[in-house]
Amino acid sequence: MKTSIITEGFHSTGYGHLTRCQSIYQAFEERNLTPTIYVNGDEACKSFLLNTNYELINWIENSDLLFDKINSSDIIIVDSYQASKEFYDKISSITALPVFIDDNMRIEYPSGVVINGAINAEQMKYEPRAGLTYLLGPKYVPLRKDFWQTKEKAIKPEIQTVLITFGGQDTQNMTPRMLRMFVRNYPDLKKYVVVGSGFENVEQINELKDKNTEIFSSPSAAEMFKIMLDSDIAVSAAGQTIFELAHVGVPTIAISIADNQKNNLTGWLKEEFLLAEYTSQTVNLENRLQLTFNAYKKREQRIKFATLGKKRVDGLGAKRIVQSLVDTIISKNQGFYFRAAILKDVNNIFNLANERIVRLNSINQSPIVWKEHVDWYNKKIADPNTIFKLAFNSADEFIGQVRFDIKENFAIISLALNKDFRGKGLSAPMITTASSKCFGERKEVDYILAHINPKNIPSIKSFTSANYVLSHNETIDDEKYLVYKMIRKK
Repeated sequence: MKTSIITEGFHSTGYGHLTRCQSIYQAFEERNLTPTIYVNGDEACKSFLLNTNYELINWIENSDLLFDKINSSDIIIVDSYQASKEFYDKISSITALPVFIDDNMRIEYPSGVVINGAINAEQMKYEPRAGLTYLLGPKYVPLRKDFWQTKEKAIKPEIQTVLITFGGQDTQNMTPRMLRMFVRNYPDLKKYVVVGSGFENVEQINELKDKNTEIFSSPSAAEMFKIMLDSDIAVSAAGQTIFELAHVGVPTIAISIADNQKNNLTGWLKEEFLLAEYTSQTVNLENRLQLTFNAYKKREQRIKFATLGKKRVDGLGAKRIVQSLVDTIISKNQGFYFRAAILKDVNNIFNLANERIVRLNSINQSPIVWKEHVDWYNKKIADPNTIFKLAFNSADEFIGQVRFDIKENFAIISLALNKDFRGKGLSAPMITTASSKCFGERKEVDYILAHINPKNIPSIKSFTSANYVLSHNETIDDEKYLVYKMIRKK
């Protein structure tokens, strides 16, 4: 399943898109599906894309290059404030499943799936339209993989540690303001200060810190999870981080530092996870924050907030998104999805290849030897002239394989189904879908050939149903085979 994710990330606009796109990427990756993230961004955004398959490309100015790269994608996900309506329309027209991540009903989206994980997204007035599916609310907020776990957080009798975090960059200079306030008024309190890669006020922060201040520079998701577990309260921006704090169960004072955070702030206030509504422009902000902070000193109050946060955000939003998208592709494909064969599939393919009926219908009918199979398999999955696709159901059970061996301007197809999935009407749609993908991925392929044992009536029916036509007979190793053919549509 070819999946492309398109997004952006700049110091001037923030890197929140990258964080949630990485979360969705990780949920695909967990199922052995590896997307490519195409980022219109600056050099600093690379630190948010560690261990991901990505390309930096200005897809606003080079849309033709982007569309060439994402050609034949089964799923295309767009998370952008820059993309035009025309861009979304084009995406919707070129892929089986277009997906649009939204925060504030930015445009009228074309056919596809709209995802909004905001706390109040279910109440937003999205217009029901044919061809549009909505995944709304914190049930679908994508958190990074390290936040998928659940771990009981201790709520101490007294506040000992405060976390100050304002994302990957601090354009409103909130971190020094908050640190100054806590150093002056709560000198005995431990202060955990998170400094992002885009911060330009690090020197000021270092000048303000006291002996109880610990600074964390661009912590990983795993490190951030641990910092949150160790924090009794947090002062945070109202973006993606607030969902991570809620999931961990950290009582939070949130400050909106951008227009796209206002919905989160309003929604969390309604949920009573927050006590007050603040923005970077709030008059007498520090004085008012101290009043709120003092209200959080009551342990019962903090227990309430922690319980509410964990109840609303279970951390599994990214996995739900991917499951929903995979299920949609499975429905479109009539019962399966494809992914590329990888090294860990070697056992599945070995067992399938050695099934009696598979060997009887193969050109080489001899039993497969393990060592020879491993050597063959490793070469095949690395061969640029081989397209090797495996089919799975919604529960990721192995259905079978389709392989294409490219020979100059044509390909030879081979198909084998796991015995548990034969007779279920999957062969023909698998052949149809895989053949279309072969033509889409390899422009040099003009036609595809299938060699079928004349006694294999089910296979003949499947290829005929998939619009292959009998071309000629061919003798291989003294055995006669029917050769069926599909020609690329002009």
